Amino acid sequence: MQEEMSKTKEMMRGNPTIYDILKQEHNDVKKLFKQIVDEQRYQDSIYMKIKNALTLHMAGEEKLFYSRLENNAETRQLVLEAYEEHDVGKKVINDIDSSSSDDVKLAKVKVLSEAIKEHINEEEGDLFKKAKKVLSSEDEHEIARQFVNEKMQKMPNMSMPNPPSPPPM
Repeated sequence: MQEEMSKTKEMMRGNPTIYDILKQEHNDVKKLFKQIVDEQRYQDSIYMKIKNALTLHMAGEEKLFYSRLENNAETRQLVLEAYEEHDVGKKVINDIDSSSSDDVKLAKVKVLSEAIKEHINEEEGDLFKKAKKVLSSEDEHEIARQFVNEKMQKMPNMSMPNPPSPPPM
């Protein structure tokens, strides 16, 4: 978690736009998915990183980015679709969490990976292109700052997988 917080702080150097931050996070989560998919083995520690990253990312997008675009005719339909895609992702995450078999979890992680890749492609293509017509440069930078601040506040509260038990006294 400390590594993730440092990386998030580092992102803010250079005054990035919300698009820069979202693209970086998209790349990071795709790399995590690739680790599980390439090894063809469910790994709880990597899945928990994916789950935490997606949870923070989707919450930030919905609260700070999508909310700015959902009432604009240019972006409304794409944003409504993006909300639905997030809901699908959240459902698959819940399904993974409630599964007991690693084989079933692996299958569901693969489905989640494909759904997220498709969502990323649509978001970075059509939605970002149209959002750039709607948001000012100042908005793009301000949303980025708010996004990172929100993430930094929520990060310490994210659950980590199976913390080590303290030694017996």
